[in-house]
Amino acid sequence: MSVMSLASAGDAHYRLVAEAEPETNSLLRVLEPFVIHDVVPSRVDVACLGSGADAVLCIDIRFGADAPLAARLAARLETMVTVRTCRLTDMSAAMDTAA
Repeated sequence: MSVMSLASAGDAHYRLVAEAEPETNSLLRVLEPFVIHDVVPSRVDVACLGSGADAVLCIDIRFGADAPLAARLAARLETMVTVRTCRLTDMSAAMDTAA
């Protein structure tokens, strides 16, 4: 049995926003790298925006990880055929100022 990686006290908090093709398996494909690296997102929001040829699946994932792992997850998503764009943001500074 593997041990899932929940955000530990030393981990930074990240937000990864991906825009993907609105296909039936896009969400599963986007979440698969998190499973492979045993990272459990703290939050996942999904919305299908637009219609027809302009439709896009917007996937907003919040998670805790060290910087190299967060960058690796973003890089994996950027190479996926179903993903149009991917943006990784370090949310740690915003969380520190809010606290």
